[in-house]
Amino acid sequence: MSDFVTYPLSNRGQRTMLEDSTVATVPISSSTATTLLSQAFNRAVASPSYTFLTSFDQYQKIFSGQCDRVHSFIYGQLDNVDQSDDDQNEEVVDCIARVIDLVGEPASCTAVLEAGILKENLSALEPLLLAIGTSRHRDTEYLRAEALHGYAKDPDYRVRRAAVRALGRMKALPAKHALEEISSQKEMGEIALLAAAMLR
Repeated sequence: MSDFVTYPLSNRGQRTMLEDSTVATVPISSSTATTLLSQAFNRAVASPSYTFLTSFDQYQKIFSGQCDRVHSFIYGQLDNVDQSDDDQNEEVVDCIARVIDLVGEPASCTAVLEAGILKENLSALEPLLLAIGTSRHRDTEYLRAEALHGYAKDPDYRVRRAAVRALGRMKALPAKHALEEISSQKEMGEIALLAAAMLR
């Protein structure tokens, strides 16, 4: 069955469009002529087998694939860490941070999870934490700041120090709040002083 739908085509009035599933016809008039403008089109019909579940599964596969690629990239970069070459290590930090900026949530989540796995390997953990803090991806700044804040409470002094340094690299408000809280805890000694210095 055809439907009549009214569309505003000019400031002088409206035109009536005759529309069915394949053809739209619009009568257009001027002071000298009257004509019909027809446009044929096809309407996509969703497959009855296409469900929300399959759509969700597809997004999950995409997300997982991105996480796997970021995982491989992070470990490839961390293999380049050289304890005697600060410039090289900064390049590693910047490369991982750029991937977090580019990929967003999948990369941020992967980096935070990998940090937990690498917690006993400080030579790899420290540049990874610094990369998490160096990233400028706005949508993940709260997650990253919370993760670094958690590491700033770690029993290992070296992990706490690396986490506070990483928070100091973040310009986001959640990182500033975390540093303020840490700096106010005098019982944390040098870590509190470092946090205060990072706020300046």
